Amino acid sequence: MINERGIFNVETIIRDAFDAAEIAISSLEQRSFPDEIIYVVKVVGDDEFRRGSEIGNSLDLEIQNAGVKGFVTVRKADADEPKQEKPTATGVGNPKATDLISLLNSRSRASELQPSLSYVPDTAFNIRTVSGNRHHLIFGRRGVGKTALMVEAKRLVTEAGHASVWINLQTLRKETVARAYCVILQRVCDSMQIHFGCKSLPPTVLSHILELNEQLDRALLQDEVSDKLMGRLIPRAQRVIRRFVETAACQLFLFIDELHYFNRTDQPALLDALHGSVRDCNAWLKIAGIRHLSRWFQPHPPLGLQTGHDADHVDLDITLENPSKAKTFLERILASYARSAGIPSLSGLIIGNALDRLVLASGAVPRDYLVLCGGAIRQAQRRVKARLIGVEDINKAAGEAAKVKLTELEDDTSGTTRARDLVGKLNSVRAFCLEEKKFTFFRIEFADKETHPIEYSYIQDLMDLRLVHLIDASLSDQHAAGNRSEVYMLDLSQFSGQRLKKNLKALDFSNGHLVLKETGTAAVAKVGARPTDRIGILRRGPVFQLSRLADVPI
Repeated sequence: MINERGIFNVETIIRDAFDAAEIAISSLEQRSFPDEIIYVVKVVGDDEFRRGSEIGNSLDLEIQNAGVKGFVTVRKADADEPKQEKPTATGVGNPKATDLISLLNSRSRASELQPSLSYVPDTAFNIRTVSGNRHHLIFGRRGVGKTALMVEAKRLVTEAGHASVWINLQTLRKETVARAYCVILQRVCDSMQIHFGCKSLPPTVLSHILELNEQLDRALLQDEVSDKLMGRLIPRAQRVIRRFVETAACQLFLFIDELHYFNRTDQPALLDALHGSVRDCNAWLKIAGIRHLSRWFQPHPPLGLQTGHDADHVDLDITLENPSKAKTFLERILASYARSAGIPSLSGLIIGNALDRLVLASGAVPRDYLVLCGGAIRQAQRRVKARLIGVEDINKAAGEAAKVKLTELEDDTSGTTRARDLVGKLNSVRAFCLEEKKFTFFRIEFADKETHPIEYSYIQDLMDLRLVHLIDASLSDQHAAGNRSEVYMLDLSQFSGQRLKKNLKALDFSNGHLVLKETGTAAVAKVGARPTDRIGILRRGPVFQLSRLADVPI
């Protein structure tokens, strides 16, 4: 369309085309570059976005035929979230309970291709944080929901029209830093190319993306990729990525999962290269791993991501430090699975104190919580005329889960002596608690873990494997305020069979409070209803000396 000055008015052409299709434009922005102009149109709604994208493509040729070198990019202004209603059912004898078992087993582990059945935001609402414009390091034990959080964040940013890349570092665990960097950068190039795949007249930056991808192809055909070549690729990648996000009027998100599988000593160098590639761009790194197996920054020479400066931490471990908070969150997750199986309420499946025991048995780890619930349903179904899951069903399911955890231990350590070594350390802790002291929980003093860092790492490994659980990260000493300790509890699977023994002081959880019971006796349980009561209970725990782990036989 020619205006009164005889000038071809592109914005008027765009608005008229969208008006004719009855698509409301939320905003229209023009971005000028030395060799082309990008017109960014934002619309509301999925159907409007689909039809608007087709209109934008049809306008590209018209615009360029008029002598204007540019194109139209259509983006969504927001995203919709569909909701589904499910039929109802109650009781472990109902077929819906068996359906729930299958659902819990098949969908309790998230992946890029299989997200959580129904993502439930945690109490800190970390999804808002992780999908924001900031680099993030996401930490937590196995099963706490690191992958589920990132998959949901990827869904949200993709629906908003942004480009995203998903990398699982387990597949690159045997590669050098330089080769791993090239593989990741190649995936980034693929994503950027796909982003422009629907354009009939691709922008200039696409040729730069293709050239960079070809260089990566040539490099990866070699047996080795030199650090020198990687150093030359970083600034080139940064220029291409920056031009891409500006041209496409979007952001780029790199989701890096399972950081802990990559060689720990090489992790800072890989993160440093990735950070350099997205520096000063509208591109963001989202990196998940297990904290004590990860090394994201080294000071000399400075490499990696420095927390507080380059990236923020997101800690997903709820742990049993706040059992009431954990219970609320976990029940919301389980309720969403139950509704999907046609069970409207958890009260029609499990009694209240069994829900409390489920929190304790899982150590507040969401995946373990769901899997244990499935196991408890099976246990209840074996009982004659059973209707609801009880405490003993949870205990038996926890006992069976112990075998799975030890199998995971073998898998994670690839059958090395580390696996047998950890089993020995676990047996040492277990014997100390149940045979010597007759407690299901124990304390480790701060000073001791600083003196014995290697032995302390075994406790961290056992916690990662969910064979011990953190109850309190900083408990003050009753007689010396300056002395503090961590409090851990054995996993329920390690002592549920010991419940019949008399005088075993065991932690439990009831009505939102930590409880100390003495088995096989008529002693009144001590309830940690107030903070001082809770502290008093935990101070009773025996102190475990880490030196006991120094020479444990394999």
